[in-house]
Amino acid sequence: MKRKGQRGVTLIEMMIVATIIAVIAGVAAPALTSGLDSIRLSTAASNASSFLTSAMNRVERREEAAAIVVTPAENSLAVYTAKSGDKAASRLELPQGIHIDGLPDEPARRYLLFPGGTMPAIALVLRNDKGARRWIRVDPITAIPEVLREEPQAAATQ
Repeated sequence: MKRKGQRGVTLIEMMIVATIIAVIAGVAAPALTSGLDSIRLSTAASNASSFLTSAMNRVERREEAAAIVVTPAENSLAVYTAKSGDKAASRLELPQGIHIDGLPDEPARRYLLFPGGTMPAIALVLRNDKGARRWIRVDPITAIPEVLREEPQAAATQ
């Protein structure tokens, strides 16, 4: 029985509210992490596309041959030039949770770029831990990278 003028929340009412908040958080957390994985994959694909464009621009503007080296085992892309020697002129490390599709023990793929030459047809597939993929393809005629989206296999079959 409440006295006139008393206000407040009982412990049981507070526990009910805390339980409702916990249930809502539990339902929303997987969707939130999935959204973050998707954003991380899109950002990595965009960064890889920009990296390839930068490498091609470097070859044309500085008029020096270069090699783009894609290493799935290290999850990285690197550009080597004659001036850079054994050290990469520039390097892109993919974020944690993003992988270059290919066998882990697959040797590095090398693409040679020559000033005034035709750009090689480069194709990369980036994958996140949830199975979503982004294709990065460089058109050899226009030398413009294009990022294509691929849905996870499980979602495509349902």
